[in-house]
Amino acid sequence: MKRVLIIEDDMDIAELERDYLQFNSYKAEIVQDGVLGLKKAMTNMYDVIAVNLMLPQKDRFEIIMI
Repeated sequence: MKRVLIIEDDMDIAELERDYLQFNSYKAEIVQDGVLGLKKAMTNMYDVIAVNLMLPQKDRFEIIMI
């Protein structure tokens, strides 16, 4: 099963994305801030990382660079 990390501060959007992905046989995990998302991305293997580019933390650009 493909793993997806969703980094999104709006839980309504994150849950909608997660539900859609799970319906299509992906395992999706939600993180609400860029700092925690960066830590998870660096310590776990994900096939896809979906990042909200409007996150308040500056780490969003670090996340997309990995």
